[in-house]
Amino acid sequence: MPRAAMTTSRPDDLFRRYLGLLGWVGDPGLHELVSSHLIKIPFENVSKLLLPADAPKNAIPPIEEFLRGIGDQDLGGTCHALNVHFAALLQFLDYDVELLAADAGGVPRAHAVCRVSFEDQLHLVDVGHGAPFYHPIPLDSLPLHIPHGDVSYTLDRHASHREAVEVVTLRKNTRVHSYVAKPPPVTPDGFGAAIERTHAADAPLMRRLNIIRFFASRVLEIDNNRLVTTHHNITTVTPIRDIDELEAIVHEALQLPRMPVREAVDALRARGVDIFDGATA
Repeated sequence: MPRAAMTTSRPDDLFRRYLGLLGWVGDPGLHELVSSHLIKIPFENVSKLLLPADAPKNAIPPIEEFLRGIGDQDLGGTCHALNVHFAALLQFLDYDVELLAADAGGVPRAHAVCRVSFEDQLHLVDVGHGAPFYHPIPLDSLPLHIPHGDVSYTLDRHASHREAVEVVTLRKNTRVHSYVAKPPPVTPDGFGAAIERTHAADAPLMRRLNIIRFFASRVLEIDNNRLVTTHHNITTVTPIRDIDELEAIVHEALQLPRMPVREAVDALRARGVDIFDGATA
């Protein structure tokens, strides 16, 4: 699988830095890599909202930029960046990994996932869905149901292809989102058109603030002006009154003290979106 982007540093140095950001010196094993990635690196659209005007809008950020965002600003990314770079890390560590495209809502390649052959089994790995997939999911274990407070996830085979997998998000038993991932493997460049769509002025991730931080036993999510907490399979929602309270929650409760959340709110306001307006909640 080709790398996501050209770099100026040696690949060995970059990937060892990547491992260090996850808390490892060497390869701790696939399960530990997946769980630490989900916990250490947030799903967030702050980096998308603050992308410089002259930056490419149809490409995954280079790995140096991705790692600098994690190390310097507590950033992470959305599905394409998170899963593409994680796939590259797994490949560096000699895992048998393929990058698969997933269609969502009729949109081709709207999502990216990893499929890893490990211990004689194929596994789905998705660290970029904002979902509590803390471990590789053996495809032989499907169908699978994962409860998560007010939200749950079902994973099963899909009729479109003998190796296709469908992941459905349910909110209070109502289907709210789904994606279907299937072969053949794709290169990072194959997501260009899909990534460009996510930067459109009316794209969902350009019209709201979304930050998800996973911990070992709880998940905290910023959804515009709400803090959504899921702990022991119980979800609570707390309104956020203003930017000062939002910044304090992100820096202290989500433990992301360097994330430029105030700048992201300003970027949304420049686009005509006030997340503290009840109409956007």
